Amino acid sequence: MRLLKIFVIVVFLSFLVWSCSDTTGPDNEKKYIGWVVGSPEGNYGTILHTKDGGTTWIRQGDSLQLPNADFGDICIIDKNTLLVVGGPQPNGTYNVFKSDDGGDTWTLSGARSLENLLYYGIFALDKNNIWIVGKQGSIYYSTDVANSWTKIEVPAEYQQDFFTYIVAKSPDDIWVVGDKHVNDNWPIMLHTTDGGTNWERLNPLEDLNITEAQLGHFLGIKIYGNSIWAIGGAGKFVIRSADNGTTWEDVRGNLGGYCDANDIFLLSEIEAYLVTDYGGICSTNDAGIHWTEYYADTNNWVMGIAILNNINIWICGSPGGSKENSVIKYSSDAGTTWQDQTPQLLIDNDVIGLNKIRFIETD
Repeated sequence: MRLLKIFVIVVFLSFLVWSCSDTTGPDNEKKYIGWVVGSPEGNYGTILHTKDGGTTWIRQGDSLQLPNADFGDICIIDKNTLLVVGGPQPNGTYNVFKSDDGGDTWTLSGARSLENLLYYGIFALDKNNIWIVGKQGSIYYSTDVANSWTKIEVPAEYQQDFFTYIVAKSPDDIWVVGDKHVNDNWPIMLHTTDGGTNWERLNPLEDLNITEAQLGHFLGIKIYGNSIWAIGGAGKFVIRSADNGTTWEDVRGNLGGYCDANDIFLLSEIEAYLVTDYGGICSTNDAGIHWTEYYADTNNWVMGIAILNNINIWICGSPGGSKENSVIKYSSDAGTTWQDQTPQLLIDNDVIGLNKIRFIETD
């Protein structure tokens, strides 16, 4: 009997040691936290937040903090510091908002140092190098966590263009893309290597004879190493440069259709996931020579994609037709299978459109 008691005690103590050192427990495991942004409902912009990988979502902000805002993009600086951009309010006030507490409260960014315009895209290298772009050739740069903004001028011929997205390799090496140039039918692409003092226009779409693009616009640009990918529509175009923009390729491969390519996520210089209108989700591991398509049981315009650890994927979609609602879907196996994470708020309010989804991993 005494030996049995000693055995039980040893087993119990061993369990305690094991359980205290277990790194997969709820107190020690990594957390996937994310945000999704979209159009207004109830007189204020939609910002949804999850602390559990998308299992549950809460709405952040209110009509006083985010009045009549329509958000097109979000940037996560860290788990506390967030920036959202979108269309101007009816009174003309710009919609660039910042949160310092993980989205619990929001304030207008920049103390009105911005023009009252639609700002559509945002990008940050870090908290001291942040850019936003929008209508009327607008590019603004912040070096103080978006407390103030400095305008970066572009040549007069581009000052009426609508810039949609911006990305930077460094504070000097910056790429901007947008809608059709006001003086021709080709979507605008600009590049600077001196922080915006001088700009060069490139037109790889015309060079590659992707004529469908004359009906549309750039809807994304991303960089990984020396590889630059740009996407848009019409024609669901995807172009790539392997040499920092010197030469470009049409990398649609086996993709077809004339809808929009809305967002792209790069895993490496040659690996990417792409989302498109009408439920399109696909990936490539050979720089766009071949694409694998996935089925997430949605006909929505898939507007945003976020990926963590190469296999955890979230997408958000806006209604692609009548009697549809926005959706959030999640895959834990790199896109093979999907589960629905759509909160009831979106099911009950089919006027809410979702535009971008972003996730980070934190302790």
